Amino acid sequence: MEMAAMGGALVIMLIAVIVGLLIAGLVLKLSVRLVAGFSPGYGRALLTVLAAAVLGFIVNLVLTMVFGVGGGMMGSGMASGDPDAAAAALAGAGMAMMGVMAVSAIVNLFIIAACVNWIIKRPGGIAIGFGRSILVALVYLVIFIIIGMIFGVVLSMLGLGAGMMAGM
Repeated sequence: MEMAAMGGALVIMLIAVIVGLLIAGLVLKLSVRLVAGFSPGYGRALLTVLAAAVLGFIVNLVLTMVFGVGGGMMGSGMASGDPDAAAAALAGAGMAMMGVMAVSAIVNLFIIAACVNWIIKRPGGIAIGFGRSILVALVYLVIFIIIGMIFGVVLSMLGLGAGMMAGM
């Protein structure tokens, strides 16, 4: 790949991460408003999302290492040319990745809740409590699942439309 193309891809990824964090701050403000009855400042919500993202990234790296996803595939039949061993290795890696995703989703729920409880305070300066923080994190994740589903439907419709136009 050419260096200019790689640089362009990195810039696009950086912009996507920044826009994602900005949207996540708004979604967190909405989640706190729905659950706790007040709306925190946007800067505090953004700081909470950033802290949860950094902690979640670190925990996800550790979980990936603990589950051993990606490592050892070359020694388990992939390099031998045996199709059955290669299929078994890929199936095992896929199951390990599913395990990482399941554990990571649960752990991220608690990371978001801990960050909400730690950073976002009621207008009087009192923490909202860990129970409400878990509920805020759950509402936050549900809103993102809904946004992701809508985004996926829109992209699939655009792809379907482009495919139909290409077929004409």
